[in-house]
Amino acid sequence: MSQSITEEQEPPKITTGDFLKQLEGISEVEEKLRASISFMRDSFAQKGAPNFKGFWEVRKLCLPLFKEPLSGPVRTQLWADYIELTREGRRLKTMLDEETAFAVEQIDLAITSLENEVKAFHEDVEAVVINAPHIDFPGESDTLRERYSYYERLQKRLNILNVNASRINSLRKELIRTEMRIRQKNQFFQRLSRLGDLVFPVRKELIHEVSEAFIKDVASFVDAYFSPENFSPEEMRRSVFFFREEIKILQATAKVLTLNTHAFSNTRDQLSHAWDQLKGMEKELKKEFAHQKVKSAENTAQVKERIEAYKVDFAAGKYSMEEGYQELDAIALWMREVELTRNDVLFLKDMLVNARDPMEAKRTEEEELRRQKQAEFEQARRDKVELFKQTVDALLERVESEAIEVLLAELEECRKTFSTISIMKLERQQLERKLKEIRDQIADKQQRALLDLSDDDRATLENLKSILSQRKERRKEVKAQIEEYRKICGGSGLDFEKAMRTQELMNNEKELLSKLDEGIAEIETKISGLKGL
Repeated sequence: MSQSITEEQEPPKITTGDFLKQLEGISEVEEKLRASISFMRDSFAQKGAPNFKGFWEVRKLCLPLFKEPLSGPVRTQLWADYIELTREGRRLKTMLDEETAFAVEQIDLAITSLENEVKAFHEDVEAVVINAPHIDFPGESDTLRERYSYYERLQKRLNILNVNASRINSLRKELIRTEMRIRQKNQFFQRLSRLGDLVFPVRKELIHEVSEAFIKDVASFVDAYFSPENFSPEEMRRSVFFFREEIKILQATAKVLTLNTHAFSNTRDQLSHAWDQLKGMEKELKKEFAHQKVKSAENTAQVKERIEAYKVDFAAGKYSMEEGYQELDAIALWMREVELTRNDVLFLKDMLVNARDPMEAKRTEEEELRRQKQAEFEQARRDKVELFKQTVDALLERVESEAIEVLLAELEECRKTFSTISIMKLERQQLERKLKEIRDQIADKQQRALLDLSDDDRATLENLKSILSQRKERRKEVKAQIEEYRKICGGSGLDFEKAMRTQELMNNEKELLSKLDEGIAEIETKISGLKGL
């Protein structure tokens, strides 16, 4: 099915001028109003920014038309559509103004930030370069060994300027896309132009300096080893791998540095020519590789035999986890000591990985079990915390209806539970606030209960407090007397009769202490009862 059938096509846009010409050709007032309202609606439906200018211009033309003779229902309907579109236009205008203001603010912040960075770069370039990220060069080239610090210093500056240049270009594109006043947009473009004057010329000079320096270094390397007067086939054959690696590093370094097109092409051509001169050396090394391959095959068979033996022993339970890892590490170390080709090394490494898999699977299983237990413990902790939260919330809701003695007992129980559970810091702070709130409400309730007491109850309460104070003082005296009797009994200077007499006196004091404790508890209960009235 064609796209014209499956997708809705946008109706062709009619400019305000074209519509006004069409409107002049309409004689009926009702038709003029319907056409105007339809144009106002289409002004919002078009893609991109709404046509506010045409909308308000046509809206203004509608007002005189409503004063012309029209039937009541038609006038009411058209007026309702007119009012609704007017409200929608104002709402859209407000939204777009807010979006534009936000975009302008963000662009201004971005340009201001970029201005500050460029200013800091020009005021103290060394300080900025020191704090710039380190340049990761690919490998270590003998040709550039003494030049890396020079290239890093220049490339750090270029990286900063490259970022600034990219941001300037991005902001220019963003300005082009953003709807705003022409005067404001021009001011932003002027600021970006001034920034470009500070960034692009300096960047161009640095690129030229880096490019010329790199061309000279590559030319020096090629002339030293690959020029006709210095080319030595014997030396090339002995060092073919070194030169191949050196060329690779230089080619990769060209991609790290910011070079101009001429420098990149020139150095690439020089290095490609040097690479072609090394290709003939490979044939002469094949014989040596053949011998190495035979030796490698013998060593590979020995290593393979040891790995297979380990797998059998591990399956039989002769190795613990730690011993298994130690044996595999020993085999890997042995592989480094014997002569092996690259393919054989990869093959044996795969065998080591396969031999290590059962231990890794067991370790993964143990780790999964540990995580599962940790998750169960965490879930139990969360359930306990959630239950405690519900208990605290329920207690908070029952403060007004429950007796003070019950509230105090439950609050004390909550505090004990709170001190034992494991809970996150934020949750702990929230629960502490709730417990303090419960304590404060209980205190308010006690205060209200005391204020509501009659004069007789207050007098009784004061008498009970006085009696309680006296009995507590008496209790201290009795406990001190019991302690004194205990010391006397613990001594060795008493005869049997005195010891029995002292023991009898201590028992009498203990009986008195028990009665005092009962009396104190009874008085405290009465006081609590009076406070909870």
